[in-house]
Parts: sequence; C-alpha cells; structure tokens
Amino acid sequence: MKKKIFVSIALLALLAACDDHYDDQFNIKPDITDVKDIAMTLETADYGTISKLSANQELALSKDPEGKTYVEALAEVGTNHYFTEEAPAEDYLPAYLKSKYPNADEGSRFVVTYKLFSPSEYMGDFKNLSAYDLTEDDYKTVWGDKVKASFLSPSTVSKIPGLLKAAVNNPAAGDMKVVNYAYSQTEPSIGGGGDGGDEPAPSYTSVADLLKLTSEGEYTSKGEVVAVNAKSFILKDETGLIRVYQGKLVTCSVGDVVEVSGKVELAKQGMNRFSSKSVFKVLERKEAFTYPAPQTMETADLVTYANAAVPAIQYVTYEGTLTKNSNNINIVLDGGNSVQGSITDALLVDDSWINQTVVVTGYLAGVSGSSAKYINTFATSIVVKNTDNQVTPIGLIAYSPIGNYTVKGLVTAVHTKGFVMTDGTGDILVYKNALPDEKVGDMVQVVGTTEARNGLIQFTSTGLAVTSISEGSTIPNDMVPQVLSAAELNAYAAAPRFAYVSVEGTLTIEDSEKGYNYYNLAVEGVEKDLSLSYVDDSDVAASLNGKKVVMNGYLLGANKGGYIQVMLVSIKEAAAVAGLRSLASTRASSVSPTTSALYVYDGDNNAWKEYTTEEAKVAVVEPGVYESLGTDMIEEPETVLPAYLKQKYPYAAAESVVAVIYNEKANTPVVAEYTLGENWIETTSSRLVTTTFTQDAEGISAEASMYVNETFKKDLGSFTIQDVFMDGVSWVWKQDSYGYMKASAYIKATGNHQAESWLVSPVMNFKKSKEPELLFEHACRFRAENPADHLNVMVSVDYSGDVKTATWTALTVENWSDATDWTFVSNKIDLSAYNGQQVTIAFKYASTNEVAPTWEVKNVVVREKVEGESEGEEGGDAETPAE
Repeated sequence: MKKKIFVSIALLALLAACDDHYDDQFNIKPDITDVKDIAMTLETADYGTISKLSANQELALSKDPEGKTYVEALAEVGTNHYFTEEAPAEDYLPAYLKSKYPNADEGSRFVVTYKLFSPSEYMGDFKNLSAYDLTEDDYKTVWGDKVKASFLSPSTVSKIPGLLKAAVNNPAAGDMKVVNYAYSQTEPSIGGGGDGGDEPAPSYTSVADLLKLTSEGEYTSKGEVVAVNAKSFILKDETGLIRVYQGKLVTCSVGDVVEVSGKVELAKQGMNRFSSKSVFKVLERKEAFTYPAPQTMETADLVTYANAAVPAIQYVTYEGTLTKNSNNINIVLDGGNSVQGSITDALLVDDSWINQTVVVTGYLAGVSGSSAKYINTFATSIVVKNTDNQVTPIGLIAYSPIGNYTVKGLVTAVHTKGFVMTDGTGDILVYKNALPDEKVGDMVQVVGTTEARNGLIQFTSTGLAVTSISEGSTIPNDMVPQVLSAAELNAYAAAPRFAYVSVEGTLTIEDSEKGYNYYNLAVEGVEKDLSLSYVDDSDVAASLNGKKVVMNGYLLGANKGGYIQVMLVSIKEAAAVAGLRSLASTRASSVSPTTSALYVYDGDNNAWKEYTTEEAKVAVVEPGVYESLGTDMIEEPETVLPAYLKQKYPYAAAESVVAVIYNEKANTPVVAEYTLGENWIETTSSRLVTTTFTQDAEGISAEASMYVNETFKKDLGSFTIQDVFMDGVSWVWKQDSYGYMKASAYIKATGNHQAESWLVSPVMNFKKSKEPELLFEHACRFRAENPADHLNVMVSVDYSGDVKTATWTALTVENWSDATDWTFVSNKIDLSAYNGQQVTIAFKYASTNEVAPTWEVKNVVVREKVEGESEGEEGGDAETPAE
C-alpha cells in the first residue's frame, strides 16, 4: 500500500510538470474562495468562550496593563453573559468569529445578535447627584419669627424647592440633590412647639380657579370626597370638581371633608389635577351623603364629551359591553367605536361581568389614549343590564339605618376576629367572631346585618354570609395612611370614623393571664392609650415591648372608656423607620435629619421639584438607617440594601423595581437599581443588539453600515411581536408562508376586531452613525382613506422592552400601495435625526371593529446611506393575496 501511494504522488508530480492544463483537467480552480454570509445569535456558552480566548485576553490587558480594569470587564462577559461599554462586542467578537470560521475569506459577512448591558433609561438621570442638609437658617426661613422649630412638617415640606433655589448657585438642568432634613408629623401649633400661638387659618384656592391654572404650582384646596378609585379621589367644592391623584389607594370615604395641599399639574388626561405628591387631611365628615342624579349619556353624547376642548368632571350613566384586557377595563359602546368608556384604575371588577352589557354610573374625568378615545370613568356602580342591583356602596352604610345589606369589596386588613373591606366609597369591619379565611387582597361579597359598635357601623357575625369572588389583588398592599395629630386623636372618641393611620408611640405588651396579651400604644400628647384589638401574637415581636414603634392600622372607633380601638396592619421599631419619627421637643435649637428626599432641577422652569419616575419607585435611604449601622455610609450595599428594601416594601409585588439612593461614602450619594424576585437583587438588565461584522484584507471588524436586514422570508429574525390589546383574535402579526410579515385583525367568520399589536426591531446603536436610513417594502388593503389612522411606522430612543412604557414618534411614510391590490411599494426614510442614540423601529397595527386592514411588510433594512445608489422603482413584485 505504501508503494502505491508513492507512485501515485510521483505520477501527479509528473503530470503537473508536463501539462500546463493540469488544473483544468482535474477541475481544480485556484481562485475558489470561502465567503461566508452568516446570521447568528450568541448562546449563553458563547460568552464564556469569548472571554477566555487568548487573543481577547491579550487585547484587554493591553488597554490597561497595570490596573487590569478591562481584563476584569472581559471576564465578567463570560460570567454575566452580556457585553458592556468596558467590554464592547465590537472589540471582542472579531477574534471569536475568526476562531469559529478560520477559513472565511475576504468579503465574508457576519450579522451577530448579542446581549448588551443596558441599565434602565432613567438611570441616566442620576449623573449629577449630591447631598444638601437643611440648615438652621433654612428652618428660620420656613417658619419666620413667630415659630421656633428646627424641622419641617406636612404643611411646610413644600418649601424645600424654594430653599434649594436660594441655596444652590447656578444649578444645571438635571442636577439632583438628596435633601436631608428633620421632620415632624405634628405641626408646631398642635404639638406644643412655637411661641407665636396658633397658625392662621389656611387660605384655600377654589376648585374652579385650580381648573383655570395655566402654570403649575403649589396650592391648597378644601372640599368633599365624592368618588374614590384605586389611585385617586375626586374633590368637590361649591365651584367644581377636581381629581386628586395619589398613585395608590387612599382611605378616605365619600362624605369626608378634606384639605388637599400640593402641586397642581396641567392638562393631565384633559384637565388639571393635584399630583401624586399632594397630601390630604380629613377635617370632618358630612352629616349626610347622597349621589347626584346622573345624566344619561348615549354614544353621541360621549363622543361630544371626548372631543371637548376642556372636558369637565360630571356624573353620568351609560351602557355598553364590558371588556377586560389585563388591567384595562373598557366599555364598548353600541353604535360607535370612536370612543369607549374606561373604568379608571378599577378597584372592583367582577369577572362575571366580562362580555356582558352593563350599566355604568360614575364620574367622567377626562380622556386618555391616542385621539382621546378612552373616557375615564370613576365608577360608583356597575350593574349587568336588566338585573336588580342588590349591592349597597359601603360608604353609604355609615349614613344608613341598621339593617340587612349586601356589599362587595376588597379585604384590606385582618385580625383574629374578622376583616376590614373597602369598595372605595368607604370601609367597614366584618366581625366574624372567628379567625377569617379571607386574606388581604381578596374580593368578597358580604351579606349580613349591621350593628353599631364603638361609635361605628359594622357587620355582626349573626347570619353573616361571606362569598369569595376572586383572590390576590395587590391594590391594598400600598395604601396611603392618614397622619393624625395628638389633638385629633384626643377628639377622635367624640366623632369616630374608619381611618387607616400611621401612629408613633411606645408599645406595651401585657399578659392578660387569660390566654392572650394586651397590646397598648402610648402616644405623646394623647390622653388615653390606643388599644390594639384581637392581635395575632405572632404579628408582634416580644422584643418591641417598651420600645418606640411606628404602627399602621385601622381605627375602629372608641369604647365606652374612650380608648381608641385599632386593627393592626404593621408595626416596626421607630428607629428603623426614619422619616416617621415624632419630634417631641419642637423648641429645640437643632435637630438632626430624620428623613431624606430627592429633588431635581428643572432647567426649563427654573425650579426644583421632587424627582419621580414611572419606571420605578425611588427610595432614599434615611438617616435612621445609617444610625442603626453606626456609620455614615453603606460599605456593603449588596448585604444592607436587600434587607432595607424588604423592610421598606413588605408587600411589594414580584418584579417590582426600586432605584435606591444611598451614601457610598460620607455625604456622597450614589444610585443602584434593585428588582424583586425571590429576594431583592441588584438589576442586571440587558437588551439584544445586532451588529454586522465584515472581513477584509486586514481581518474581521464591525461595520456601521448595516444595523438591521430582515427579509422575513423564513421567520421573524431579530424582530419581536408585542400584543397590546386583542379583542376576539389570537394573533395579529405572523410570518406568512409567502415570505413576509402579515398583520390582520379580520376573521372571516366574525369580521373585524379591535386590536393593537407591534412588530418591533432590535435596539440599534447609532453611536457612530452618520446618515442612517430605513428601507422597507409593504402592501395593504381594506384600509381607511388615511392609512396612518391604523398603520404606523414608529421610532423610539428609550425603548427598554415594553412598547407601552416607551416614547414613540410616528415616521412619515410617503408611499402606500393602492388599497385595491397587493402590489408591494418601497419606502426610504432618513433616520439621521437619531444619530448618537439607541434606536428602535416598530410597525404599529391598530384596528377597530369598523376597520381592520391587512398589512404586509418585508425586506426591512436599516443601514447607512449608500452614496450614488439609484432610488429604484416604487412598486415591487405582486404577491399572492392574503386570505
């Protein structure tokens, strides 16, 4: 065998020497190349491979030979499975591609989709973060000469923006200050401080004047609560009605007369309103309460309301079909689809009402959604049409005689003998005389007889029937507690009311020698202790005996001895709850900070304002936490902050996000984002990014000329689908077998359906872009005269995974196909306005019950402009019509 091989090799050599056409004879062409054209998405294991390649490790070390910063960043790519700014994919993917495709020749092209670390967009707000402690001069500015107090109170917290304006020289837009200050829940005139007597009565701004405002500002108004939902209430005075937005469940009742102080925002959902930072205080209860006669509204009337220049709050009744999509509760009206009723921040919706014709009664409160389509409704009653309404609003029972009633509501608190429930109109105790099966957040129906006890109306256990409707609402987990002064607690026994409160005092635990403990709370300035009723001993740590605590709970009236009865909701040592301390000595010359808040400078309005974001809660670690640690900084945030958040947000829902501001060094605040899973963990978010790499004579490198190139011939590619609303259809966008993406909400058997669905590109990095442009082909039929009424190409620079939370701008689409055929037409749209940003493109489909177009899209390209390229023809190839 070896001899035969030798001869064969010798023969080949001879042939090659004697025949110039040897290559042709054996069909061997020396110019054969291996040009790759590959699209790939990195798998988890690939990141580890990339981080361990010797070529990459040498590159990382060369960037910082001494500190090895980039070596560590590269190692983290393998651990975290995403790239970062310190370890960019453009630097480290070329070596990986070379190792994976060693024989690839010049002209090869690799389209790689990978994960890039991408902190939430709002985290960029915290670039200029520093601290400011209020000074004695600041407190003097707040209180003037008549009151000597070194703290702020509920009525004076609104002075902080003015103090910052005076103290901070030449602030830049976006500058942030963590403001540390002493705080007392008790006003000096009530709590014993000050030497100028009682403060003058507040000056109230009428609701009518608030609604006329053309610039935002701080105001105080007084009126009656006439409606409540899960996040707001409506305030009424003799001049009009205004919405008071709180962002969570308030615990006032219809008939409460309240004082509201805080910022008034302009044209929110069509009208001015108090912002979520406003505070309210219950002053008294009216002796009687009735709802006004509602105005009956037909579809045409609601269309007129939605299109009003400045819609007013008004009490109405209308009917339609109730639909539910996630938390969106809408009423589809008969005879029209240009508007729908929307049950705003619904507190109670019985799933048995879904797809039924219902009669809704409540307050119209502006509009929301594109084209003012959805009319906000504070529902005071929802009844299935042609059925008897046996349900009485809980708030009205307090004004009604003792008798038999049926109510529906959410359980908001429990003790060992019963539970408190609310429907937004008010609260009531359901006394079962037994450990309840009901849990906080359950929706229940209660049928029973009322009785008067401790000055309040409650359900008695005799003949009581409780039926579960649903389980597990998170609405009661974050209620707004009321803060009562010592004087108000002393006066409570004479005029008791249901109130969810936060109170600080000294707890005593005493064995009754009857198988249970007595729990009493001594509050400074209050004549008689508060008595915690029917407490589960496991809810209160024995170590709290004799300690200063902060207690949240429901006041359940006062017994014959004048002792206020309380249903416990939560109790914590006061030292661990900074910002809720009572400052006993309001005459002290100096008081250390007890609470902190975050303010940002609004350059457009030359004003400081408290910082909030809809993307996360914002928690500023309070001074008391540092005191408990015995330091002025947090050296191990990965240990301290999860424990802090667990205590601060005990009822937070899974996937809750909090931006935590803490001192990394003394008086040096920084921010970290945490997300709740099984525990609170620091967020490590990433997004998919696509980059094209090409190979030339010098090797493989990233090119900025191509960002996205999807034909949709086989699948979605790097695009994703997000369904926002689906009424009677199971899909809108799908990959069609003819090789394009098709969107339709038409079903042959049932016709057109209302839907909203988005086809979303990956996030594209335009950091180095010069003249990016979007090219695509599309065709549509069965559309409105104006295609943009239903079909839009959108762009966002803050998209982070949810189309509903991003800011979108509609791009101008010049070319549309004739609505009578399926001929594809081409479009080219300049995107250079978005240079330097993270950009996402989306195709938005929105249909109605009247119009449900069919839209076909293919060959979507985002690239750098190619000089000298012909614009080409508008029309494309005709495709087989979609069914």
